[in-house]
Amino acid sequence: MRDSFVFYRSFFEALQDVPIEERACIYDAICDYSLNDIEPKLTGMQLAIFKLIRPNIDSNKRKYENGKKGAVFGKKGGRPKKDNPNQTPTKPQDNPNQTRNVDVDDDVDVNVNDTLSHLVESKRERVSEREGANKVFNPQSIKEQLLSDEIWKESVCMQSTLGVSFISMLPGQLDKFIAYIVSIGEERSISNISDAKRRFTYWWQNHGRKEVQDENKQVYTVPN
Repeated sequence: MRDSFVFYRSFFEALQDVPIEERACIYDAICDYSLNDIEPKLTGMQLAIFKLIRPNIDSNKRKYENGKKGAVFGKKGGRPKKDNPNQTPTKPQDNPNQTRNVDVDDDVDVNVNDTLSHLVESKRERVSEREGANKVFNPQSIKEQLLSDEIWKESVCMQSTLGVSFISMLPGQLDKFIAYIVSIGEERSISNISDAKRRFTYWWQNHGRKEVQDENKQVYTVPN
């Protein structure tokens, strides 16, 4: 058991992007493991983050234990002298085929900020995808947003081939477009305004324009 441990700034900065509930669990796990050697019971993203932080904690634990050993030698008058002071200690050669355990062999100082940020961002993207998939289709909101977008209205007027006259027709055409989407059961395919713009353009080119052209056809009677 220890009375203190090193908490790096990289831990603090990276954990700021983690939701508060999960952040609290990770903080508790760090403290329990660092001070009391209690293995954390974490799962999912929390466990992944802790595994990135753990090498730093283990490194500082080894420093703490080595410091205690040094203090014991100091009380006894220092490290015992070697039998042959002229003999140069030889370092055992590393086996190139052996994988080193960085948790044991190396004094690790891992900056986890970038990796943690990547994990948090990936989770945000997954949450955003789920929220988009479950978003309720709101026809009135979509229509209001499209009609308030002046740049889009100018663009769609040019694409319509009907010119400025299409402006007055646009609200009615949006109603027909929304009715078409509902009739084919594809409300969930429009989760944002960009989807609505794209689908409206496709609908107009393949359905709306033909319908307007049919309505505007004039019938001429040839006199006898």
